[in-house]
Amino acid sequence: MQIIDHDHPITAIVYGDGPEFETFLKATTEAMAGQGMRLAGLIQVSRPQDERRKCDIYLTDLATGEVHGVSDDRGPEARGCRLDVDRLLRAGQAAERAISADTDLLVLCKFGKTEAAGGGFRSLVATALAQSVPVLIGVPRANLEAFRAFAGDTAREWDLADLQAPAAA
Repeated sequence: MQIIDHDHPITAIVYGDGPEFETFLKATTEAMAGQGMRLAGLIQVSRPQDERRKCDIYLTDLATGEVHGVSDDRGPEARGCRLDVDRLLRAGQAAERAISADTDLLVLCKFGKTEAAGGGFRSLVATALAQSVPVLIGVPRANLEAFRAFAGDTAREWDLADLQAPAAA
């Protein structure tokens, strides 16, 4: 898989299994960094919690290594979305400040419900594209149509199931 494609500055990896994609993206970004790529962006780390139905979600900033907790503690029986949107936006703003002309690639863990609704990491993607920094983003199948409406013909899609091993540009 070649990530950087100047005809399509956004590469979307479409997936159905969140934990599988999380593992793939971590390995892929580690391989890219190991090859000397200068990365910006956020990858997700989910941590199971005893006595809880849902994992706690953390975002690791690829440029700084800073870890941002973005889960809202709603108790052990919480079933719905536990995302703290304010924390998500603060993590996105921190990652946005790291984008520069020296950045090789912006990596984002997810075009999620917040992005599908018009918020979240959308400004981060716009900042990267304005600086000619290509974008790699995960897109859950449930949000694929909203992503396509957002990205239009600037994106190309890869299905996670078709990708074998971590690769870099």
